[in-house]
Amino acid sequence: MIYYLTALLNGFLVTVNRLTNVEAGRRFGTGNGALINYLEATFLSLFLIFATGSSGELSPSRIASVPLWIYLGSVAGLIAQILQIIGTLKTNTLISSILTLTGNLGIAVVLDHVFYGIFSIKKTLGIFLILLGTALVEKARNAR
Repeated sequence: MIYYLTALLNGFLVTVNRLTNVEAGRRFGTGNGALINYLEATFLSLFLIFATGSSGELSPSRIASVPLWIYLGSVAGLIAQILQIIGTLKTNTLISSILTLTGNLGIAVVLDHVFYGIFSIKKTLGIFLILLGTALVEKARNAR
């Protein structure tokens, strides 16, 4: 049960993060808004590292031992954040959140198939139903 609650809390925090990133992007520009977010995250991460006594994680040998592909997470995160700012500025929070969720679900179906050999046509159809519903909402909104 705790894992479901943490996932739910994560969804809440991602939406709050999206709103603050979009507002930072609106006020300071997309690149500067993303930079502000990453600087804040860097300072908070450093605080957590030192507060938990894990400063050894910052040693040059430890950093050099991390496989290069691990650093793709930050690259993907930055690109995702920039796309999130741009997408939400051009649509709205609800539509942007739904489309982000749909993208998450779509890649989850692919990765489940690639790594675990699991594929569900029902889940895939569910994703398309979400997209159809989103398209209908957008069509109605644009008709006004």
